[in-house]
Amino acid sequence: MELHQLRYFVAAAEAGSISRAAERVRVAQPSLSAQVRKLERFVGAQLFDRVGRGVVLTDAGRALLPRARRILADVRDASESLGRDVDAGLGGLAIGAIPTMAPYLLPPALDALRERFPLGGVTMREDFTERLVEALVGHEIDCALVSTPIDHELLEVEVLGEEEFLVVVPVAHPAADDRWISLRDVRDQPMVTLEEMHCLGRQIQGFCSARQLAPRITCRTTQLSTILELVGSGMGLSIVPEMAAAAAAARRDCSFLRLKTNRPTREIAIAWRRDRSRPRAAVALAEIVRGQLAAGRHRLKVRAR
Repeated sequence: MELHQLRYFVAAAEAGSISRAAERVRVAQPSLSAQVRKLERFVGAQLFDRVGRGVVLTDAGRALLPRARRILADVRDASESLGRDVDAGLGGLAIGAIPTMAPYLLPPALDALRERFPLGGVTMREDFTERLVEALVGHEIDCALVSTPIDHELLEVEVLGEEEFLVVVPVAHPAADDRWISLRDVRDQPMVTLEEMHCLGRQIQGFCSARQLAPRITCRTTQLSTILELVGSGMGLSIVPEMAAAAAAARRDCSFLRLKTNRPTREIAIAWRRDRSRPRAAVALAEIVRGQLAAGRHRLKVRAR
């Protein structure tokens, strides 16, 4: 059982409708329904009966509802108490980050954070955007490094900076020795890309569609490191964040190029709950990441021609 399952159950019980509950907690209706079914499997009982277009609690649901509310209230109180401890430098900080940012942004940022705060411990959760949103809403983490857009009524999102996407090609590609590549040279080419469960995968797909690039997808994967290996082996080109390119700049089997025009970018942001005070350590983390991005620490160093 997970906290967000209890939260979805309570929302559905109070709204009397799965669709209204989904609107209330700002998740897709199928996702909320699936999580409620998982909760039913966990407790071993049906929690709702369907009546017309709405739902009503079963006996098991009525028995669970006050307990679920109490659990969520206890977690909320504990989270707020922990926030006060973190402000005093006594507790820990739970940070989330999407996989296409975590390995590049967090290690240097956490090193700087530890120098400023005597934290009892820092935990880090690397996960997809949708799951990090659920974790924030469920008080499981204090903040999350994400890419916009994030649209949830319980969350506030603060943009920290912007990052360019680069094209990565195998060394045998005709443009491999250049700094730049044109859209014409990307159009209709074989491409390796991330699964669309990644927000980055969706962003790149949107960029390609908007510019009618129509790449031939040869492989989809869940890891940027796998993309670089596949590009290096000649399976196609790809589009990756600049921070990933900078970390892999020493590779000899592929080259990173900037688009001459219409360069794609993404916003790097931090998200936290609107209804709780921000731990000072989380605010400091945001300042550190903002400073690193402004200083260009994650930019690719272009070689001399």
